[in-house]
Amino acid sequence: MTSANLGDLDIYYEIKGAGEAVLLAPASWWPAAAWNVGVVPFLSKRFKTIVFDCRGTGRSSQPKDGYTVPQFAQDCLGLLSHLGVSRCHAVGFALGGQIMQAMAIARPEVVATLTIAASGAGTKTLAGGERTLSPDTEREIQTIGFERYIRNYIENDRMAFNRQFYREHSGVVSALAGAVWSGQSTVEMFRRHEEARLSWDTLGKAPEVRVPTLILCGADDDVARRGSTPVGTAHRLAELTPGAELFLVPNTKHMTFWDGDGGLRALEEFLLRHPMGTP
Repeated sequence: MTSANLGDLDIYYEIKGAGEAVLLAPASWWPAAAWNVGVVPFLSKRFKTIVFDCRGTGRSSQPKDGYTVPQFAQDCLGLLSHLGVSRCHAVGFALGGQIMQAMAIARPEVVATLTIAASGAGTKTLAGGERTLSPDTEREIQTIGFERYIRNYIENDRMAFNRQFYREHSGVVSALAGAVWSGQSTVEMFRRHEEARLSWDTLGKAPEVRVPTLILCGADDDVARRGSTPVGTAHRLAELTPGAELFLVPNTKHMTFWDGDGGLRALEEFLLRHPMGTP
């Protein structure tokens, strides 16, 4: 077990591959294990991948506080410092995209490129109103159980996967659901990660980004989430982020890097066009 002691907590991490460093930040309440389903095996052929469990998930510490996007970003910077990595490609999925955006704004010299995949709008809806968490989540967990709730989030062709991929690649779907469930601890920790999504104004902060940026999203990731959709947010982020590139992955829903390989190939192409030595 490899962990970085950051003073008030230990962050579990894994490194695979060689080359330029790619830090992969997970979705809220997702552990590092999720990246090992397809993503790390693909990227580690060309890059040094770094995956980790955020505070409160998997094998990292579970402190009582610090569950905000800015604090998650500071945890990432602490991990990079521990590893002696002075510069990296920062890639985040969902909440992880918010975390990497915050890190790029706080320490642009550390971030060679930024990729935000399928992230939410943060504190505000696309129309500018205040976003809230769904009141149905806790009731659903109580009704069907915590594990079934987590697995249902992955095991569906309504929001998560393209219908054809879901039917033809049940092994990938099952592996991802199992990996995500493997990192859960308590419903309380799950709730704190859910609340973290609303601790950062993704759209409001977008103009502050000053590094090459890829906004990545499934073209069919259009299920409404309390006043926004990931694809709608992606369009808006691309407009607001200076110089950003937008790529909408065809025939792909919310599982950007797992619903087929289009998202991974778009990411790889972007990283190869922006090596560390170039601005």
